[in-house]
Amino acid sequence: MGDYMVNVGLNLMSEVENGVMICGIFCVPITKKRSRLVLGLLCLLVACAGGNWYQYDDFLIETLRTLLSPMIWLFWIDGKWYRRIAVYICSMMYLGFPYFCINLFCSGILKVDVGIWETNDAYRFVRGILTVVIMAGVASIFWKKIKGYREIIKNLSTKYFVVGSICAFVASLTHHFVDSVSREYENAGLANVISLCAIIVSFMFYALGIGSVVLDIFRKKYKEESSLKEQYLQIARNYVKTVRDNAKETRKMRHDILNHMNILSYHLEHGEYGKAQAYLSEMQSHMERTIKKMVSVNHEIVDAILAQMQSDTEVQGVRWEVEGVLPAELPMGDFDLCTIFSNLLSNSIEACMQVEEGKRYIHLGIRRLGENLVIEVENPCKQAVEVSKLGNVTSKKDKENHGYGIQNVQDAVGKYQGELIFKSVDSKFVAQIVLRLSYSQRQK
Repeated sequence: MGDYMVNVGLNLMSEVENGVMICGIFCVPITKKRSRLVLGLLCLLVACAGGNWYQYDDFLIETLRTLLSPMIWLFWIDGKWYRRIAVYICSMMYLGFPYFCINLFCSGILKVDVGIWETNDAYRFVRGILTVVIMAGVASIFWKKIKGYREIIKNLSTKYFVVGSICAFVASLTHHFVDSVSREYENAGLANVISLCAIIVSFMFYALGIGSVVLDIFRKKYKEESSLKEQYLQIARNYVKTVRDNAKETRKMRHDILNHMNILSYHLEHGEYGKAQAYLSEMQSHMERTIKKMVSVNHEIVDAILAQMQSDTEVQGVRWEVEGVLPAELPMGDFDLCTIFSNLLSNSIEACMQVEEGKRYIHLGIRRLGENLVIEVENPCKQAVEVSKLGNVTSKKDKENHGYGIQNVQDAVGKYQGELIFKSVDSKFVAQIVLRLSYSQRQK
């Protein structure tokens, strides 16, 4: 009975280790479906009840015992089935890293070959507790210290979990192989050198799996920023061209204005008021056709974005309503301001294209409330928006290179300790940003 309870405890400890790694380090959410939770719990009970299966060598028993643990977590966690499998395998592989560190630490203190201790139930249980504590601490540090850590992991491609699994497997294989070889040497010094080399190589393989993810995140970030800068530069070029065209047309109108005034005076002197009105209407229509209407919010960069987006949506029948202006002194830089307006307005245009013509509008409101600047963008939406999922999904076909718009806005607002609030009510979607005008760059 004692051995049976010990094995039940070890099985439970093993699943706790998996849970901390999967839900803590890899931030995989637990499902809310009761049926899957119950099935996972049944698998856990079977795995624990079969704590004495180690006594049997039957192939079916061994297969069932091997499959029970992944089945527990495949039922309990959310996501696509292949991603859940990849995450589970990766978590199992990377559990070897804390095992490796704890074994190394204990062997250094106890001066005993850990291979002997690994068969000891008490040692395995203590190592399990230490693993849970270490992994929980690491997860807590990642969540608090790395901004947007959970979002980064959630948006991570499944292929990187596969790469991590392979790297961790090679690390474990290398360590065990070299360790077994080093035991054959009678020279203790040489055996220790070989073991140290195995430790270094194993650590490099573990780091390779993590490093590939970090490098890819930086690559995507750099690519996104480069794309944004190019986009903003093109907007600035178009804005300058529009201003120049308007100035040119204004000079032409000013050059001909005397002639136009003479014609109007002639019609008025001869009592031809109808002709004067018609001529004036023709002048006005010509000005509207040749001189593009430009809305100003007292900021050249934002004005350029508005001019570009108004021009792009003119044919689609999007009605623009702009109220308020930006203060002369702003707490944020031009790049961040451009990031906020371009992404929010682009999302509003995308939402407008999904509703029928006649109902398409974008309302941009800018107002000051005490020491706070409030920016609101409102647009119609085809259906209610799940606010909690914003930033995690994209409706664009190229999902690999899109879906970062909201995250970029959140990052830009967060740099200045601002707030980003989303509301979806009565077929309307509102994005609201609140910034402290008193925020100083020295506070960052």
